[in-house]
Amino acid sequence: MVAVLRSIARWNRVVLALGLGWAALAPGLASAQDSAIVLGVRSFEGDDEFAHNLTGALRHEASQVPDWALSDREVTFAQMALVHGCDDPQPSCLGSIAESLSVQRVIFGDVRRTSAGSDYDFSVNLHHFNAESGRIEHSVADQLASVQTDIDNLREPARRWIASLSGAPPVGALSVQVNVPGAEVLVDGEAVGVVDAEGTLRLSEIEAGRRAVRVTAPGYAAFTATVTIEAYGEATLEGELTEGGGGGGGGGGVPVEVFAGVGLLIVAAGAAGGWIYSGITVLDRNNSQDWAEVRAEYSDTISNLCDSPGTAREREICDEVATLEILQFVFAGVTAVAGGVGLGLLIVGLTAGDDAEESAFQLVPSIGLDHAYLGARVRF
Repeated sequence: MVAVLRSIARWNRVVLALGLGWAALAPGLASAQDSAIVLGVRSFEGDDEFAHNLTGALRHEASQVPDWALSDREVTFAQMALVHGCDDPQPSCLGSIAESLSVQRVIFGDVRRTSAGSDYDFSVNLHHFNAESGRIEHSVADQLASVQTDIDNLREPARRWIASLSGAPPVGALSVQVNVPGAEVLVDGEAVGVVDAEGTLRLSEIEAGRRAVRVTAPGYAAFTATVTIEAYGEATLEGELTEGGGGGGGGGGVPVEVFAGVGLLIVAAGAAGGWIYSGITVLDRNNSQDWAEVRAEYSDTISNLCDSPGTAREREICDEVATLEILQFVFAGVTAVAGGVGLGLLIVGLTAGDDAEESAFQLVPSIGLDHAYLGARVRF
């Protein structure tokens, strides 16, 4: 009996210790989330129903923020401003409101009509005040059509606004329209979905900024483009995939521009070698012993030694030097043209390949009464 009582006592001490440990740990767990409240949105023109529905949508979305422990108190910014005697939301006033409500973060704002007539929209201004830092950390300014007063219509914009107020990166929507149903869409190299039977895919969670979009489908040449997505806006991208391409794979082979570019760079290297060789040979001939003797003999009577009849050897040297000087200009021109076009083609091939919307390299003939030439056009 004594042993049983001792065992019970030991278990009681264990349970008591666990309870005390949990009690000590619980405040730390609760503090992992910041307390927050969404004050009722203030309306200046009496649009109370719209302000009420907007507040409800904002509170619902704020409750989904992982780092926030949202207060369920339903008070409005107008009420709190009246109580604290501060109609203008200065940091000191907002700090007093946060302290009286025992929260760290205060979401507040107002709505106004954009015009005094019957044809107006709503201008929405929302702010996030952090009592710990004592300042407004994030703000949102946007407009909504006056017909969007129902709470169901407000859920999507409220989600965007709360995401911005919580510090999440600003996002926008992207609508992709192509001519091939089932085509795959990639944004910045990451697959994000496929277009539907109408050839359309709408994406609502694309980070704002410049984004590289690529659309691929088996049997079609891929379509690529760059689109700018505004924060909380929507961008539309329309493209056409042409038949005959390698489709959605990333290994469609080496673009033809790369081969052409490398070939022209080899030609440019050969021409540069010929240019250097001809230049060295001309200098060698001009500084040869044979030519030095000719200069010594005729320097007082002839300004240009190659104008003199001279011997067969002298004429041979003059003819060789004249030919090499002409070749120098030819080699220099070939080096510049082939090197420039080859480098351009290589850059285009490595950056665009066969997925470009149109050919990156084009030969453009031009024929007229007084001219005929073949021009090269390179698109970067």
